[in-house]
Amino acid sequence: MKARLTMKLLMKNMRYFVRGVTIGSTLYLLIIASGYQSTPPTVKNILSVMLMSGLIGLLSQIFEIESLSYLVVLIGHLIITFTLVSAMMAYNGWLDQWQMPQFWMSYLLEFVIVYGLAWVIIYLIITTKIRRINQALKKRNLDKK
Repeated sequence: MKARLTMKLLMKNMRYFVRGVTIGSTLYLLIIASGYQSTPPTVKNILSVMLMSGLIGLLSQIFEIESLSYLVVLIGHLIITFTLVSAMMAYNGWLDQWQMPQFWMSYLLEFVIVYGLAWVIIYLIITTKIRRINQALKKRNLDKK
């Protein structure tokens, strides 16, 4: 019984991690495709983005905590995500102008835009999943008649 619960928790964590990597990798590819990254991506860049994205995916489990308000969880998620993104950017040497105030204004704006894009992707994934479930239920109900 305990081993089953452990396996279930491990699988749940893996799903969240992979979902995070999927969303983060998609956003990173969009950033590369837009020409925003001025240097060619390296293995170090790619792996650090994937690790950071997976950790953000794991972090997203905090939205399941019902004892906290959605706003508190969202703000906590945003702050921790900002910290993880900043650590990844520092690791890759992308925070080289951090001493300049205009850097932080630009960085915060870009972060909010990318964070918003991530939520749009999540919304599209969820609505697609709900639509499929509803179609399957509708088909099952029609088959019963």
